[in-house]
Amino acid sequence: MLYLEKYKWSTEKNVSVTGFAWLGEEYFCGHDFVAQIQKHTSDFGQFKAFVSRLNGQFSIVVKNEEATWATCCHTWSFPLFYKTERGTFSISDQPEKLQQTNADKEIDTFASSYFLQFGVTPFQQTLNATIAQIQPGEIVCFKNNSAEVTSDFVLQLHRKPSAEQTPKAIATRFRNVFKKYFKQLKNKQILLPLTRGYDSRLLACLLAESGHKNVLCATWGRKNNSEKQTAQKVAEKLGFQYRFIEYNEELIDNFKTNQTFIDYANYSGHWSSMPYLQDYFAVKLLKEKKLINENTVALPGHPGDFLRGAHLNNSILELKASELGPALIKTLGTSLPAKPDFKIALQKYLEVNLLKQKSPSAPEAYEIWDLQERQCKFIGNSNQVYSFFGIDVVMPLFDKQSLQFFTGINAQNKNREQLYNRSLEDYFFTKHGVDFDLKQVSDQVNSKKENLKNRLIEAAPHQLKTLYYPMNDGIFYREITDQLRQNIKMKHPVKPHSFNAYIVQWYLQFLASQSK
Repeated sequence: MLYLEKYKWSTEKNVSVTGFAWLGEEYFCGHDFVAQIQKHTSDFGQFKAFVSRLNGQFSIVVKNEEATWATCCHTWSFPLFYKTERGTFSISDQPEKLQQTNADKEIDTFASSYFLQFGVTPFQQTLNATIAQIQPGEIVCFKNNSAEVTSDFVLQLHRKPSAEQTPKAIATRFRNVFKKYFKQLKNKQILLPLTRGYDSRLLACLLAESGHKNVLCATWGRKNNSEKQTAQKVAEKLGFQYRFIEYNEELIDNFKTNQTFIDYANYSGHWSSMPYLQDYFAVKLLKEKKLINENTVALPGHPGDFLRGAHLNNSILELKASELGPALIKTLGTSLPAKPDFKIALQKYLEVNLLKQKSPSAPEAYEIWDLQERQCKFIGNSNQVYSFFGIDVVMPLFDKQSLQFFTGINAQNKNREQLYNRSLEDYFFTKHGVDFDLKQVSDQVNSKKENLKNRLIEAAPHQLKTLYYPMNDGIFYREITDQLRQNIKMKHPVKPHSFNAYIVQWYLQFLASQSK
């Protein structure tokens, strides 16, 4: 059975598709995309080869006489879920549609522990053991008569050295990729979530170079936060409209019991990813004030921090396989204390599902995990807020060819963001007069004294930690999560300002209450 209702699907005969793609330089969406897929469905091998050549944001389901094939692209923009039972299978873009029994609503112990640490469920698992998810870049084959499931990945990060690892080459690549995407954006209003960071500033410069005028740059969060001043200067310098949405007590008042928020939590969490709250209030307000509409396309800067190698520091480049689990918890986790038995289970899980299957080095495994689990299923999942409010999303920085290019850049060049930052500063920011409030890249090497201080702070009681860490975050997360914590007993994160730790705990409680 197929239950495809959440996203904008185009269906003809045996093919359903949502999203868009390029095949070489040719662009497809809607029924044109369906027609192109139908030319490549004679057998699974042909379909897999076709999908591996596509570049874009899409999900596809093909139901043939003997088998059904389903795939999610490398960005995981339109997640798909499936369930096999007694020789049958079902596929849906809403896991709730697959929950037919009480067992389908029980929360899996390992998956929930993993979720508490990382805000996502592990690999193909969801929070329920009977329902699976198709992973980013995965293609799955279901035998119709037996429900036998086999899968493979149509995106493999090839670490072949990129030819030109220079700022000029990177700038040229960004411009060429953006020209391809801009052909589909030129008649749209662009919503650019603009911060003081480099990725959104790069997109602002590329929009300016394209001559696009219908751009709304917006920043949101606590009044007078550190992002606003720089973002507003960038927007005004480039001639774009700018809005700041202030987060305050009035805006978030009693949001937890609001039906729109409850619907959003179900929509964006889909039993596998933390519902992002950072953008929810702003996008909701922009839609209510009719500053954005169905003709608007959001242009977030994901996964810029992956491209620039923010995840690669000296300790990660020297990582050993036996250290992979602890390193992920320490560097990419929610900061909730991890139990010793979970640490052991996580390391074994990674050895079976990542280290042995793909045979990467430990630093490569770390990068694969960061891309698929964090960038796609966690950070990229924040885009669900736009689709929930009827806004399309396009991510030029998530272009598949760009991913391959940047994973081929020498790790020492990527490390500490040096090459990426220099490319943007020299070839975009200076050119457009937005070369202010620039980053100073540190060597990320902690002294023994600094390490000792961090360990002492981590061991301190929660109340003492709150005196050290800045609790008035720029987003207003402290006040938002205070509402989520009402009437729920929660554990405190090691770092008190790691507010996602409260959101993941709330979401598990939310699902449990929904299942009663």
